[in-house]
Amino acid sequence: MIQQPPTLFPEVTNTVRGRFYIVAGIVSVILAVASIAIFWWIFYTVIPAPAPPIQSATYVNYDPAGDYLQADSLAAMNAYIAANPQPQAVEVLKGLTTAEISAYMVGQVSGGLKVDCTYCHNIANFAQIDGYPNAAKKVTARKMMLMAADLNQNYTAKLPASVGGYQITCATCHNGQAAGWAAYPIEIMNTLPNDWTLPLELDYPGGLIVTGRKDISNVELERNQFTMYHFNVSMGQGCTFCHNARYFPSYEIAQKNHASIMLQMTKHIQETYVAPGGQIADGIMAGKKPSCWQCHQGANIPPGAAKPGQVPTMLSSTP
Repeated sequence: MIQQPPTLFPEVTNTVRGRFYIVAGIVSVILAVASIAIFWWIFYTVIPAPAPPIQSATYVNYDPAGDYLQADSLAAMNAYIAANPQPQAVEVLKGLTTAEISAYMVGQVSGGLKVDCTYCHNIANFAQIDGYPNAAKKVTARKMMLMAADLNQNYTAKLPASVGGYQITCATCHNGQAAGWAAYPIEIMNTLPNDWTLPLELDYPGGLIVTGRKDISNVELERNQFTMYHFNVSMGQGCTFCHNARYFPSYEIAQKNHASIMLQMTKHIQETYVAPGGQIADGIMAGKKPSCWQCHQGANIPPGAAKPGQVPTMLSSTP
């Protein structure tokens, strides 16, 4: 049997080995700490932090602040409230005092469009219609309020309370823009045809039911895919937000029913208000079609939706 020769100076070898392990451990700790430090440095300096949600007592993720209201207009409004505690020439906001109407106008009409009172009113006489150049905008604003009441009472009212009870108001569609009609996002137009619009000529939900059917043409299938992609981008959600990925025809996920209600509402907006001859088919509304993006703009809950209890009762889901 061959025997290994004895190790010379065993105490020296053990010492070197121990020192090696100590140095290796220290180097490993330094590298680990450095790697973590570099990661967080990159995270905080190269990758921008997501913006915190906007806090507002009235709106979801929308800030009505700005310098669009002029001091002269606010002073004139206060004088008008003092002179007329009960409103004059009111057609929509009946039952409110002048002060209550003014608060709504400042917070949700001016606040939603970010425009001064003079955008619609003669501040020398807020009730004036005849002979005032901007009176047509005041008439249109009344129609818009009636439209919001219609949509809240006949469509958002169908959504369950668990969705949040949010209400449609000026900021929901206008989102701080007087024109108030957001274009389709570039993400959609890079993928869909440039002339694509939401197919509001269909009956919903049946018009988009194509899964598992053999009588559907390629044109109908493509239209369905385009529409679903529009949903994805408009609400920032994937397919499983509404669908059971194992069985797409099912309605077990509540959001699929909610989407059907919103499609019916969008079609109603097009046919009743926007199409030629519609109730507000003039000015900024002419030749345009509503879409999911118009209100949602990449968010599940539309930015500018009013929180429960913020919309005047006659314009809300529960008048």
